[in-house]
Amino acid sequence: MANLIFWRHAEAEIHSKSGADCDRALTKRGHKDAIKMAKWLSQHLPSNTFVLCSPAIRCLQTVAALQALSSIHVEVADYLSVDSTPEIIASKVNNNDINQTILIIGHQPNLGALITKLLGMNEDACAVKKGAVWWLRQRMNEGVLQTYLYTVKHPNL
Repeated sequence: MANLIFWRHAEAEIHSKSGADCDRALTKRGHKDAIKMAKWLSQHLPSNTFVLCSPAIRCLQTVAALQALSSIHVEVADYLSVDSTPEIIASKVNNNDINQTILIIGHQPNLGALITKLLGMNEDACAVKKGAVWWLRQRMNEGVLQTYLYTVKHPNL
């Protein structure tokens, strides 16, 4: 069974010192929320998890909390940047291995749009809250790929 896990970066500063959106860092609350979610993920992620992360500072700081708890390798992917689109991300992230888990750390609205597409929902139906994890599973059923929502986890719960 394939797992697609989407983790939105935790709460970030409104502005960066440089003025660039990609340079916004996590707030104190953001760091705490990233640690909470990293602890949960480290307990539940399959050992074969492939991690992809946006190059934005807030995403790198979010995934750093997970790296501190595990020896997981993270690949920084420019196509997950704040300037990307759901179409670009979908074209790059293709999970052909039914036993593979992919964890993507990125941004809203792209994550929500990808989840919406995978679940066959109306456009703009999903809003992924800051720091939250959406875990989807895919399986083959009589030759048809099915995607379903496995769990949603928010740092406050």
